[in-house]
Amino acid sequence: MQTLEMILTLLGGLGVFLIALKIMSETLESIAGNKLKDVFNKISSNRFAGIAVGAGVTAVIQSSSATTVMVVGFVNAGVMTLRQATAIIMGANIGTTITAQIVALQFLPITAFFGALSCVGAFMTMLSKNDKVVRAGQLMGSIGMIFVGLEVMSASMQSFSDSEAVRNAIAAVSNPFLLLLIGLVITAIIQSSSATTSILITMAGVGLIDLKSSIFLTLGINIGTCVTAVLASIGATTNGKRASVIHLMFNVFGSIVFFILALCLPIDKWLAAAFPEIETQIAMFHTIFNVTTTLLLVGFIKYITRLSELIVRDKKQKPDEDGIVADKFAYVDERLLATPTIALAQVRKEIELMAQIAKKNLDWAIGAVRDGKFEKREKFRSRENHLNFLLKELTAYNVKLSTNPLTADSERELSSYYRAISDLERIGDYAENICEYADLLAKQKSSFSPDALKELDEMTADINELYALVMRAFENRDLSLRAEVDAAEQAVDDCKDKFEATHIERLAKGQCSADSGAVWLHLVNDLERVGDHIRNLFNGMSGYVTEKAPTKVAATAKQV
Repeated sequence: MQTLEMILTLLGGLGVFLIALKIMSETLESIAGNKLKDVFNKISSNRFAGIAVGAGVTAVIQSSSATTVMVVGFVNAGVMTLRQATAIIMGANIGTTITAQIVALQFLPITAFFGALSCVGAFMTMLSKNDKVVRAGQLMGSIGMIFVGLEVMSASMQSFSDSEAVRNAIAAVSNPFLLLLIGLVITAIIQSSSATTSILITMAGVGLIDLKSSIFLTLGINIGTCVTAVLASIGATTNGKRASVIHLMFNVFGSIVFFILALCLPIDKWLAAAFPEIETQIAMFHTIFNVTTTLLLVGFIKYITRLSELIVRDKKQKPDEDGIVADKFAYVDERLLATPTIALAQVRKEIELMAQIAKKNLDWAIGAVRDGKFEKREKFRSRENHLNFLLKELTAYNVKLSTNPLTADSERELSSYYRAISDLERIGDYAENICEYADLLAKQKSSFSPDALKELDEMTADINELYALVMRAFENRDLSLRAEVDAAEQAVDDCKDKFEATHIERLAKGQCSADSGAVWLHLVNDLERVGDHIRNLFNGMSGYVTEKAPTKVAATAKQV
């Protein structure tokens, strides 16, 4: 019964520690704001800058696995290159050593002081309504809870250390290979190297395990932490999988090197001579391991990426000429939800691609009506299916994104994207309608008159002008094009009204058949509605873009 109580106490202390670590991570992220997340997107090709970014971000979020998972998402979505990701992953392994250093502090006389911070932080959080004070309180409270959790774990470990049976059982496990395997398996199960390292340091602090064994366990922990990233790469693109493989290669290589060194050299004695406490000795070994491995490999990033390309081969399924793979996002990735700012930018890219796909189908359908040419109908159908996929899945993705912390401007921008996605899918539907009109004309063996074809060309040109203006405005976040957009959209509306009237005149003169005439009326109405949906994409920008002073209407715009 006593043993069970000690185990439960240990688990309770570990739970408090992990929750506190999570709160601290989230609070630091909140304080840092979007700058922390944007830094990934601004990373240059400089490998040392990448290492610094990886180390800094991981020091804040306290998880190299979390950083690597984000990086897998960035690579998967095309936000960063594989070489940039490699440098960040190396830095992430350095950043994660901060946790071990924090845990090592628990055996210093300041532990009680840090533990008391949890109470101070709690009062600040409860009594203040100021966001900055609340965040500061959460940060102080989480730091205090970390040490409270460590103290509880230490107390339970002390109870274990008083048991001769436990001591003998732990002492019996001395084989370096077995110790490495134990560290690997436990970390893979828990999926938190911070938790495993904390337990290890606490065990060493109460004398349950010696420094030599701790070194081999630490090496296993560093390999086991890769499991989270490997699992995250399931379903990722080829480069996304390569990023997780690089993370694994880095830690395996470092572990092999230090495993051999630990067998051949008295590393434990050197650490004992340099640092007085075993807790600090373990924490410093963890730091030395990651820093040294990074220094050894930083000059070989190019070759590491090439090796990952040999291990993970390119998939046979590649994007087509439109940049799409059936039923897959081109830019959006679930892993990016942890960085809402970047995820929102990727949604925007996906919408821009969606607009291109819808326009290509519209052009194809108009060409089929005009010329009776039906080449690549399968491609038309594929694009339409992808538009339907994006309507459903991109909307669902946006719902998930909306549950993450966003700025007020970002929330308004995301809200406008719901309508944009729907409008673009509707353009695809009208293209499908127009394709059916082409089939009907072919079945009836009828066609439009030369005058009608000229009118169709005119209306098509106006729609093309409107589309070009709106997409330029959308891509550049430029509302100053409003006058030009208004003129182009009005031109489309005028075409509809004018061409309906001229059609009636042609019918009266017997210049066209009733069958083709009915198709014509449906066609011009659908094209006018297409113009409305294109215009909606521009209107949606008003919620999140500040309008500049209007520019002079370009000469190319249709004057009304």
